[in-house]
Amino acid sequence: MMRHTDISRHERWFANYAALKRAEARDDTAPLDLKIRHTGRVLANAREIVGSERFSSLVARSCLLAALYHDVARFEQYLRYHTFKDKESRNHGLMGVKVLKRERPLDGEERIVRHTVLAAVALHNRFALPRRLPESLHPAARVVRDSDKLDILRVIDEHLGGPKPYCPTVVLSLPDSPDIVGEAVLDAALAGRVAAYADLRSVNDFRLLLGTWFFDMNFPASRNRFVRDGHAARLLEALPPTGPYGPAREYLLAHCRARSESRQFRTVQPALREPEQSGKRGKTRNRHA
Repeated sequence: MMRHTDISRHERWFANYAALKRAEARDDTAPLDLKIRHTGRVLANAREIVGSERFSSLVARSCLLAALYHDVARFEQYLRYHTFKDKESRNHGLMGVKVLKRERPLDGEERIVRHTVLAAVALHNRFALPRRLPESLHPAARVVRDSDKLDILRVIDEHLGGPKPYCPTVVLSLPDSPDIVGEAVLDAALAGRVAAYADLRSVNDFRLLLGTWFFDMNFPASRNRFVRDGHAARLLEALPPTGPYGPAREYLLAHCRARSESRQFRTVQPALREPEQSGKRGKTRNRHA
């Protein structure tokens, strides 16, 4: 297993590639530096998850390589479009596949490993994995998605917990206004499902969406880290305890508390708020919390 999980050659390739792209950015390197650090932490998260599971050697290698390369397209995306928002540029998962095929760092790997890594990179930023995804692709795709989410929680928690103003790129250029509330994000949280980026209307919506990622952690090690790190809890605690965010805030915090009290997932009482009619979903409600 040790031989198969030694990806130091790939780590060196990624470091060289990132350095070249960073040099192209000249004075605008902060966003790319953030992605370099993010990649390292996502890989560390993946190592922890892989170490807690009984994967075969090739599956374990695929998971680690997919984690290392999941955001390889972010450099080209930012240099070309000056944003990390896919809807304003291009899908960075699919871009990543093109970068890996063009640059060929996976040459020399077994065919099944190459195929799995490319699929996991392509799927890591999807809202949900395809229902008919081949079973062989599940481990790597899920490891990368969990590892990525865990570090995004850290990045946003540290950023929002620091001094203002926020970097627009990090908070997806969302307005930091307590008066703007995305109804669809509230509905998703209280229904116990993951909220969608497309429904975000404000920074507070973003905090709440990150809390809903609890429902999309695929491994016990991921769920434990989600709670143990405390990033999600701090993001949720920063939401107004009263007003439209209050019930969703408490509902998600209750899940975090339940997990911290037991290693086994414990079901919390159902949502306190009925979902609104489909015609109202996604509307922005302007009112004081």
